Amino acid sequence: MNFNFRSILSIACISALVLSTFSCSEDDSPSTTSTNDSAYRPYHLVIGSSPTGESETYTQGVTVEDLNNSDKTFTFSGYGQEIPSTRTARLYTSDDGETVYNLNYGGGDIAKYDYISGQTYNLLLTTDVQAVMGTAYPRWTKIDDNYAMLHNVTTENIYEDPTDETSPYIKTTATVTLARVDLSTMSVLENTSFEFPYNLDESGEGIHTFRIDAPVITNGKLYYGVAKRFYDALTGENGTMVYDNVETLVVDYPSLENETTITSTLAQGSTNGYRTPVAHKDENGDTYQLVTSGDVSMMKISNGTYDEAYGKFDIKSLLGHNAEANTGWFYVGNGIGYVPVLNTDLGDSASSNWDVVRIDIYNKTATTMNVPLDLWLRQYQWASVIDGKLYMALASLGGEGKVYIFDPSSTSADGFTTGATLQTGTTDASYIGLF
Repeated sequence: MNFNFRSILSIACISALVLSTFSCSEDDSPSTTSTNDSAYRPYHLVIGSSPTGESETYTQGVTVEDLNNSDKTFTFSGYGQEIPSTRTARLYTSDDGETVYNLNYGGGDIAKYDYISGQTYNLLLTTDVQAVMGTAYPRWTKIDDNYAMLHNVTTENIYEDPTDETSPYIKTTATVTLARVDLSTMSVLENTSFEFPYNLDESGEGIHTFRIDAPVITNGKLYYGVAKRFYDALTGENGTMVYDNVETLVVDYPSLENETTITSTLAQGSTNGYRTPVAHKDENGDTYQLVTSGDVSMMKISNGTYDEAYGKFDIKSLLGHNAEANTGWFYVGNGIGYVPVLNTDLGDSASSNWDVVRIDIYNKTATTMNVPLDLWLRQYQWASVIDGKLYMALASLGGEGKVYIFDPSSTSADGFTTGATLQTGTTDASYIGLF
């Protein structure tokens, strides 16, 4: 499904120079999930050109008034600012919507853009982070309006004789690299590397951490979701990972010291997600973490440990079909959130068999929203809370859609309204968020 999205969009206005202005010949029309309730800040519609392989990413600024306008149509055909990315861009915005931040995943740099209007953005700063992170493929998360965290994991198989892979296998080590970014200057502050605190029993079986992501801060500590792999020393290949618990990496913030982990056997699976926020802190200071492999479920972290009394919120059991949520979820407030959920009875994560599910994390209820679209949400990154409602840019892969405005006060499957029409314009483009 690859295609030349650039030729379709006719975007010939990219400059790589710092402090240069991006503009095109067309006239320009004037969040964790964002919790900025202002209806006056600009927001940013973002589209990706392809669900597989390398993907070009484009953005345009929008107003809340236009998002709510059912007579308005947004398109990226011949319009939109490209955000350079080797793979799909990893975007965040400032709380006021005036600045866009991007990790060029695969390019090894982070960049900062000043939003002007419409499709016009100024590139303010760019920083190469490969030397610090040791890879062109780190991941990152905006922590607050001042800082972001870069993170990466590298693994190494350890044998009794380090020069002979036919000698007895001992374990696979995982080295975690973390770096804190000052978003005002796009410079790296604290950075560190350490061996992931491994479980002796798991490591002897070839089980090891290979990815961390989507941290949240609670009481001066960063909580990172964790994904594991199984290395089969007999075949020399990674085998099928069977989880018997969930795990979270914890480090002090901002010093990035005193690494440790917390685990629970009440649920099984990874907790790192993909490109979407996975864990959110509620108004009581507790963290609710989605299990992003296996059956879709939610865990609660309270006072630095998994909450045994809360147990596991088994979302799948309420949906009537097999389901997983391998991306993340969006929290609106007062215990209500929305989760992109894959119906695994109908296909894998590459299929257009996704739903948006309203969840109540306090009362442990789940309702599949009646969104009449064939949704593919594997790469969906962001939704925005505006005046207490969740705004999502939803469109069928390569088709049309709408701005969906979900009302958390409604328990109905029809508890939403729609605003502007969204056009993708090509066969394999998809909206990846409203930032």
